[in-house]
Amino acid sequence: MVIDPTNLQKHPLITSFFEVVKERFRLTRRESEVLQMLLLHGASNKQLGEVFNLSEKTMKNHVSNIQRKFNAKSSRELQSIVFRDTLIPVFMNVFHTPKKQMEGTHQDVAISY
Repeated sequence: MVIDPTNLQKHPLITSFFEVVKERFRLTRRESEVLQMLLLHGASNKQLGEVFNLSEKTMKNHVSNIQRKFNAKSSRELQSIVFRDTLIPVFMNVFHTPKKQMEGTHQDVAISY
């Protein structure tokens, strides 16, 4: 099964997840958008610049600021930190939450960790 990243980016669970990441790591709106493109599309600085209609150098600065906020030295380390510190706790909470508490929207489950 191949998942289209464009459709994935619009999914309510993914939107909720990135909202949690944005708040937890105090990202700006633009930094959050850039992070989504990095994680969901694996975009390079040049590709990011094309998407956001900004220079590659500007995108490199955005990525550097994001990495600094996550204390990451590379995009790969950034991905690991997001996975370890945000995504895994969400899943751990979902799978360890009694079924009765999980009733409601998926969005509520996704952001409660």
